[in-house]
Amino acid sequence: MLAAGVAQGFGRFGYALLLPAVNADLVHSYAVAGLLGTLNLTAYLGGTSLVILTAGRLAPAMSVRLGLLLTTAGLSVLALAPSVPVLVVGMVLAGFGGAMIWVPAPGIAGSAVHVSRRGLAIGLTGSGVGLGVIASSGLTAVVHAVAGSGAWRPVWAIEAVLSALVAVAAARWLRPQVVLVSGPVRISALRAVPSWIGSTLSYGGYGLAISIYMTFLVAAYEDDAGFGSGHASGVFALTGVFIIAGGILLGRWSDSVGRRAAMTWAYVGMTVAVLLVPVGAEPWASSSAVLFGLAMSGAPAVLAAHLADWLDARRFAAAFGAVTLVFGLAQLIGPLLGGSIADRTGSFSAAFLLAAAAAFGAACAAATLPRRGSVAVSPVRAPEVP
Repeated sequence: MLAAGVAQGFGRFGYALLLPAVNADLVHSYAVAGLLGTLNLTAYLGGTSLVILTAGRLAPAMSVRLGLLLTTAGLSVLALAPSVPVLVVGMVLAGFGGAMIWVPAPGIAGSAVHVSRRGLAIGLTGSGVGLGVIASSGLTAVVHAVAGSGAWRPVWAIEAVLSALVAVAAARWLRPQVVLVSGPVRISALRAVPSWIGSTLSYGGYGLAISIYMTFLVAAYEDDAGFGSGHASGVFALTGVFIIAGGILLGRWSDSVGRRAAMTWAYVGMTVAVLLVPVGAEPWASSSAVLFGLAMSGAPAVLAAHLADWLDARRFAAAFGAVTLVFGLAQLIGPLLGGSIADRTGSFSAAFLLAAAAAFGAACAAATLPRRGSVAVSPVRAPEVP
């Protein structure tokens, strides 16, 4: 859970909170600042590819440990960066390390418990993302209150220290799991999962929906609905609060009702949440944040549980990495499409309609998963080599 918070809350989503200060102090160009974010995500996809390629040789626990070291290094570089090229190095290290943490993490959690609690375990791991987002938001607010709104280096410096502490804890307590040893592990491991095409397509639709929602939510409420900045930011923060709960609640629910039902309804809820944004009024704005936060962490937790039902920890890393690549590509495309639509129409409404269509498509794809009661093959496990 803590490693997931470092990977996503510090290494990926934390940059959005510091972007204005970094731009004013060092970058002086929102185009370049945006490029830094793109490079971070591109590095994340590169790290995902590495996890896939090394799944048969690198233990999942070792991947998490190495990822924490890379993320710590990246945050340290960012805190000390004297120029834009050095910022690039830090963003790339943080993005690469984040993937090495997050991609194998759900598989480690899922393989450590009985199948009846697998959704809950993976949901708890995913809730770390919400904790990381809230911790990063709170830390930024405290630093700005003490040192001024232009302070950004102390935030990354403190996050680097926290990341280092988690890395030490992982080295001490995160032990290799026992997994099936039966030949090489390839990206084709995903094809052993029933309805793997539906799983992949649903995650791609999810990526497109959240990239538009999370990128343009505040702007839509301020520019289209006339919300004050505090109101719009408060709605965004509410989303983060329910990200913590979503993975736990929907993961546990999927243990009871089945992966297909839980994932499908999560995406239906996400569709409704996105459609509420153009309404531009309360209580619909807050309702949207609650629904979206629950679905944002809940849907991937259920997807990860579905993969873990059929794969050991090593093959899970390869398979989850494969669907994450599709998810990541959708995230790269989403902001560009949403921004272009907003520029052409003069409103964010059409962009959110596109996001809603993507979420509904994800629900349709999730509906192709096996019904509850399908039995996964229980792998014969042998000790994993760290």
